[in-house]
This record gives sequence, C-alpha cells and structure tokens, in this order.
Amino acid sequence: MKIFRAMRFFRFLTTTRPRLLGGAYTGPTRVNVSSIPGGAVLHLDDHLVRLVLELAEQFTEDPDGVGDQLREIDALSNPRSDSHAKHERDELVADFLDQIGGTQLRLYGPQVHRVAELLLSSNGAGPVIAIPSQRQAGAA
Repeated sequence: MKIFRAMRFFRFLTTTRPRLLGGAYTGPTRVNVSSIPGGAVLHLDDHLVRLVLELAEQFTEDPDGVGDQLREIDALSNPRSDSHAKHERDELVADFLDQIGGTQLRLYGPQVHRVAELLLSSNGAGPVIAIPSQRQAGAA
C-alpha cells in the first residue's frame, strides 16, 4: 500500500512542479521558461535583481524620498473598503515602478524568438517556424 502512495506522490510532484524548458540569454535580461500543467512560468530573476539594485541606488541618493513613497503606498494598502484609496495606491505603485524601470521587460532580436519558442513549446504547440517576409521590389 505504501508503494502506491509513493507512486501517487511522485506523479503529483512531476505534474505540478515547473519543468525548466530553457532560457533566452542573448538579450539585456535573461528569461527562463518552465512548463506547468496548463501553462508556463516566466522566471524573471535577472530583471528583479536589476529592479532591486535600482531601488537601492535611489534609496542611497534620496532615502527620505523613497521612504516617503513606500510609506504612502503602505498606508494606502491597509485593508479598507475605500476604493478611492486603492485606486490612488495603484497609481502610486505604477509611478514608483516607472521610476525604477520595472514596468517593462525588454527583449531584443533572437531573444524574442527564443522566448516565443519556449512559451509555445510549454503548451505542446511545437517549434516556431519563421515565415519569410516579402522582398522589396528589385531586392533579389
């Protein structure tokens, strides 16, 4: 009976744990992709490390300014039924993320293709096939 439980547990682990498919390392930010049942996981460790370093640099330059912004966000985050406070908090968080460059993850060139390929393969769609673009007139 114990062996059946162990087999069920092993099957559970293999289906719920993200399975690393690979990464896209050619761009400015490394991105790893794992497959999970029904979807994919983007590992943005490199991007988040850059954000924390940028936050630390801004805090070193202006500890009161960054601290005040974070305190204000925290004050508006406390559980309330006031939807205006939540809206104001969301705007402050968006502004703060813009300041440290955290709202966008930039991918360039072959990295875009690699991430798309990994995301599609996580869902079992198979490899990405590039469709050649139409040539300009006289560019043979």
